[in-house]
Amino acid sequence: MQLNPGKTEIIVFGSPSVLRSLTINGTFLGPNSSICIRFKPVVKNLGFWLDRTLSFTDQVNKVKSSCFHKLRNIAKMKSYLTVSQMRILVQAVILSKLDYCNSLYFGCTVAVTKQLQVIQNRACRVIFGMSRTESVNQKLKDMHWLKVNQRIEFKVLLLVFKSVNGLAPDYLNELIVFNNDSGLIRKSLHSVNPYDSNNRAFQIAAPALWNRLPAIIRDSETVDIFKCRLKTHLFKRCFDC
Repeated sequence: MQLNPGKTEIIVFGSPSVLRSLTINGTFLGPNSSICIRFKPVVKNLGFWLDRTLSFTDQVNKVKSSCFHKLRNIAKMKSYLTVSQMRILVQAVILSKLDYCNSLYFGCTVAVTKQLQVIQNRACRVIFGMSRTESVNQKLKDMHWLKVNQRIEFKVLLLVFKSVNGLAPDYLNELIVFNNDSGLIRKSLHSVNPYDSNNRAFQIAAPALWNRLPAIIRDSETVDIFKCRLKTHLFKRCFDC
């Protein structure tokens, strides 16, 4: 394989202490190459910005900037559209951007997810013409929108359900195994490596979230039934209803 120096980027992932201990800042493309590719602090992959510590601060800042720009343009059309039409437009343009690869946000800091929630709140205010000081909780509830944290959890659990039922890619299926020590018929998962300290990893997060679900949700017969039951469950927990 030959790499194009102008299109090649290299990033090293690790904790701040590991990154500080690095003794090199780049690498050569080949043994006979004089071109050195420097390590990047942030790279873009499939439209998602990855930083060295996987904090996703850069990703969220770019999403926030893009969404606010689009919301300003959408707000200018409010006099020509009904509330229902505004909602459809916001769901297509803004919520789709919030939901893109949102399972990667699982386990991020509160500051990061709070910024994503700010975007959803602003979108809600644009739909209903609300001021910045008005609470959006009731409007979110009326529209049956899950908040950001629950949307992230929904995506992770949907991946788990697909993995459990052999509908996910093999690289995800291999990260999950069954624990039948309890003798219960219902499905129960445990981590492949229970000593892994990184609780954001799929093989750690998946069992933790899955095993907290009621059995009736875990035992859903189809993806559509699972999604319906899971959203209802998360919605009730989100809005205490």
